[in-house]
Amino acid sequence: MSRWPYFVAIALLLTGCSSAVDGKAFREGAAPGATAGGEAKYPKYDPPADGSGFSDQALDQPLALPVKQGEEGCDWLEVIKPDLQPLGLVSTKGTLSGCQFVFPNNKGAQVHAYSPYSWITQDAPVMEPVEIAGIKGRTYAFDPEPATFCSVNMDVRAYASIAVDAYDVDNDEGGVRAEHCELAKKVAEVVLKKFVPLAGGKPAPSTVQEPPAEALKNADICEVVKFTHANYAGVNAGREGAQKGESPVGPTCTHEVPYAKAVGMYTTGTGGLDAVPPKQGADVREGKFGLLKARYEQTEETCAVSTQLPNGQVVQVDFIGKKKEAMKRTCVSAQLILAVSMVALIEGDA
Repeated sequence: MSRWPYFVAIALLLTGCSSAVDGKAFREGAAPGATAGGEAKYPKYDPPADGSGFSDQALDQPLALPVKQGEEGCDWLEVIKPDLQPLGLVSTKGTLSGCQFVFPNNKGAQVHAYSPYSWITQDAPVMEPVEIAGIKGRTYAFDPEPATFCSVNMDVRAYASIAVDAYDVDNDEGGVRAEHCELAKKVAEVVLKKFVPLAGGKPAPSTVQEPPAEALKNADICEVVKFTHANYAGVNAGREGAQKGESPVGPTCTHEVPYAKAVGMYTTGTGGLDAVPPKQGADVREGKFGLLKARYEQTEETCAVSTQLPNGQVVQVDFIGKKKEAMKRTCVSAQLILAVSMVALIEGDA
């Protein structure tokens, strides 16, 4: 095939150091993963009904598949082959664009799992919510007919979502889009049930869940929370806009535009979250980020999400809304960019 569907998404994330005193407990519903039913003190993010938005859930689940791209990230193909036989699986192959499957009648599918469940801003002729194996997601296509690509993207509440593209193997305009959408859903169901704990599966054995112990050794903070990561939050300041600084606990990198500001930080010490004072006056909630210990700190206009690495260092993203529309997205924004940063640390790209 000559071209692949591409995913134009914007997610949100920030990192900042904090100053002083202990915060207060989060009120119900005030942050991703908080218990529903209570009255939120701060505006609550509500995902669009068409599925185009990011998730309002905490990213508190393990990665289902390796986030490495190319053949190295597709070593699970042999394991899943028997589960795909009822769909008539012909062959499999690991490529840079994804882990690919060929089925009868010239139909193909590919799985990729290296980006979070993000915010789609591109015009799309197909965009609708879907639920597969108890997991919510979306069916979408970016190219209008006569192109026949179709994709599903599933919110598995991990650093990286599960996406499946289906298509005609030889021709962008071959086959029928509705049939490709159904194939994408069927392949997604098999993958979810096999590897996603929320759907009853178990992560692929080679999946790395956390950065190596030396991931932050001599690391450039503006590479740990990079300008490209801030782009997911609509903070498009570019490489030249990244401003380095220092906090009492470690280096910072600030990305800022009129919409919002994202501040990344990591601690040079290994005292964990206890060594990072919460924001003064913030509502604070303890939780998980992936499998790691985490903390959310929310104020009226900001949300900082911090996660403790296995060696005791902390990576934090603080999202500061400057426009009204950014202020109800602060916590989902912060955790999404932090997810991108965590994937980069796991891959060794920071």
